[in-house]
Amino acid sequence: MCQVFAPLLEYSAQRDAYKANANMANRAKMDEDRMINLRESQEQEKAAQQQIAQDLETRQIASRAQVAAGQTGGFLNNNVVMQDIVRQGLEANTMTSQNLERTTAQLGEERRGAATRAQSRINSVARPSRTATVLKIGQGAAEDYQTAQTFGIT
Repeated sequence: MCQVFAPLLEYSAQRDAYKANANMANRAKMDEDRMINLRESQEQEKAAQQQIAQDLETRQIASRAQVAAGQTGGFLNNNVVMQDIVRQGLEANTMTSQNLERTTAQLGEERRGAATRAQSRINSVARPSRTATVLKIGQGAAEDYQTAQTFGIT
């Protein structure tokens, strides 16, 4: 009779282990996602601060160039100088934006990696099989019946 109930207990234990493992894998993924989101937010803030600083620096340099041109009477070349200063500021901001886009893309890859790792953790513990459990119960019942017949107990 024990051979009939043992597969049920094994099934229950395997089911519980599978569920616990899946829960832990999902929690670990949520933690990883939270860290990735925090890093992405920090990178966005850093890029915004860099662009603001670059805009401020561009304006300061342009103002100094304008004052210098006024003091020296070099108004003819001042327009070219101002355009070059603004171009350099725009290039710096473009590089900052491109770096942020690359970082964001990398963080997206890290998210996909976290999802894959979580699924791998879940897959590392076998899901219990009802079919196997039923077959084990049938085998146990057949063995119990055979034992009972051997000893003349029916």
